[in-house]
Amino acid sequence: MLRTVSLALITLTVSAAWGEELPRYDVEAMCRAAPTLQGDAAGATDRNCVRDEMQARTQLGPLWAGFDAQRRDACVRVARIGGPPSYVALLTCLQM
Repeated sequence: MLRTVSLALITLTVSAAWGEELPRYDVEAMCRAAPTLQGDAAGATDRNCVRDEMQARTQLGPLWAGFDAQRRDACVRVARIGGPPSYVALLTCLQM
């Protein structure tokens, strides 16, 4: 019983520590997977997507620790809905 409780506490501590860091997403892979707008060159769409994602990540950096841990966790899950995770989706969720 004590061993189970100890393991649970270690798991919670590791989870809480991980939650303090902004998640790392593969922006380029996410942007390549995004649909291209009709009539738009794939390269321009990818560049704009990467730019938007990096701007969102930059905005999130100084704000991340100020958000409640439960809200961060919920928004991390939301940012993964429908495909690769997105900093734009994460930032939007946290701002709502």
